[in-house]
Formats: sequence, structure tokens, C-alpha cells
Amino acid sequence: MTRASFLRPVLLAGVCLLLSNSGSAQSSRIATPFGADLVESFELIALRNEYGATGWTPVRKWQKPVRVFIDSRAGYLHIQEKLVAAHLANLALITDHDIRITTDKQKANTLLVFDREINLRALADSLAPDEHLSDEFLNSAVCFATFYLQSDSSIRKAVIVIPVDRARAKAKLPSCIVEELTQILGLINDSDKVFPSIFNDNSIDEELSPHDIRLLELLYHPRVKAGMSRDQVIPIIRELSQLIP
Repeated sequence: MTRASFLRPVLLAGVCLLLSNSGSAQSSRIATPFGADLVESFELIALRNEYGATGWTPVRKWQKPVRVFIDSRAGYLHIQEKLVAAHLANLALITDHDIRITTDKQKANTLLVFDREINLRALADSLAPDEHLSDEFLNSAVCFATFYLQSDSSIRKAVIVIPVDRARAKAKLPSCIVEELTQILGLINDSDKVFPSIFNDNSIDEELSPHDIRLLELLYHPRVKAGMSRDQVIPIIRELSQLIP
């Protein structure tokens, strides 16, 4: 998303760049979206890329537990831990997937770095060197992330970078945390057709909408597998969407 996210897949490296919001899992049972329905939304957000290659992509999702290590380099670790832990608990409840913080960096497969914007260039070069992120992008992004894929399109690791001073100046620190951690689960595109939603550049939502929660529920349903093509997964999504009130 423009406000806090960037997504650009690199096919050879299996990498995707993107960026970050929190809501109550119980709210997934209310409201009907005003834009695209669940099936079209799933196609647009889970099976498309915001940048890079066009066309339909396979399903991308975690198939192993997600372990997030917080690398706090700008102070206020206790606040960051509370915000991250709250949203990870929410994501775990929604997806029924094993997602949590780890204090052991060696056991982590997701690195979440909180630093200052003056260090963004060095962070991008060290944590996402293959992406060759431009100064123009780094000067405009509120936060960014990248994830790496296995050959079967399952996600194997992710990196999130949040420049705390820039995010706080724009009142986007909680928003970055929510949007980034949500999008690295595999809902990586943005679309103006999907609203209310954090996956919409024009949206003012900073928490997961009921529509967003439903998309997460669909993506992490046991019948939806990483690597499924659009033709394989959409009939399943269409069937499952009828079961979600």
C-alpha cells in the first residue's frame, strides 16, 4: 500500500516486498463489503502482484509456524512488543495458524526491525539487497517488508522494517505493524475494488476490517494449499465463501 507498503516480487529469488493493521477476530461475522465480494477480493489480493510480474500467481502462504523476532534499535521495546504481540495473537486466532513472537533470533523466520529513518538505506541494502530499493521509494515509504518463497510457493521467511520516527510522525506506527504482519501472511496485493480494507491505497482503515478477516480465514483454510493455481483454488474459495456469514 502507498501509505505503508510496497510489493514487488522477484521471481528468481522468490521474494516479495510489501508493507502493514489489527482487529477483532469475532468481528468477521458482521457486515457485507461495499466493494468486491469475497471471491473477487481473494483473486485480487491473494493471486495478484502489486508490482513486477502481471497475471495470476499461485497461492502463497505459510505452511510452517511463524516465529517473529523483534529487533528494536530505536527504543520503546515494551510498547513495540505489546503492539506486535496483540496483533499476532489476533492473526493466530483468525487463521488458526501458529504465529507468535520468539526471543531467540536463531529460531525466528520473520525479522521485524524497528529503527530510525536515517538508517533505512543501510537496512534495505543489508536486509533486502536483491531488491535494489531506490532512494525515491525509501524516502516515501512509511515502512516496508519482504518475504521469501520455497519452490512450492510456501513462505519460508520474511523481513519487516519500520522506521519508528517516520511512522510515529505520520501517526502510522500501529498501522504499519498491523498491515505488514498481515500482508506477509500472503495477502500481498492492493486494490481499490476491495473495501473497507487495509488492502486499499485509498482506505483510511488502520485495523482489519471484517472483509480482511474473512480473506485471512479463506487463505488459511486447510483446503487452500500453497502453490495452488487460480483454476484450482477459486472453486474452493467460492464454495467456502458461501459458508462464511
